[in-house]
Amino acid sequence: MTRKFSKKMIAVAVAGSLVASFAATSAFGDEDGEERFAESQYRHDVMEHFNYSIKKILQNFQGNVQHPEHFAPIATIMANAATMTKAAFEKDTRGMEGHTKAKDEIWDNWEDFSSRLDQLEADTAAFADVAQSGNMEQIGPAFRKAVSQCKACHDKYKAD
Repeated sequence: MTRKFSKKMIAVAVAGSLVASFAATSAFGDEDGEERFAESQYRHDVMEHFNYSIKKILQNFQGNVQHPEHFAPIATIMANAATMTKAAFEKDTRGMEGHTKAKDEIWDNWEDFSSRLDQLEADTAAFADVAQSGNMEQIGPAFRKAVSQCKACHDKYKAD
């Protein structure tokens, strides 16, 4: 491994660990034990594909596991989940009985929220394409771009 390549991998791991830290503590899951209503559970399950995928990619970048051949299938999982995400949120569920972490601002600001999901879909599709190449010099930056807006979107549109 060259010094240049090592620095890139470290940068990817550091950036990714921030995403993983956020995902592990607050981005996904139902840690409060409240029962979700069906639409909320469906959205949650779709988003869990991102959570698991990000964790697996980061395990590889951090050197905890050595499965670079899994980048392509994991990136495809992320891209496929992204194609379902917008539709999973289209139904305005404000006022439905049961637990959700989706803020009302999603539907109050649908144009902004949906454009973020369109960008997520484009970025994860690009990541999946790059991951197919196996080129590690390109995979790290494509991954970072694919997850770059996760925290900002959650901060604005997801309740604690």
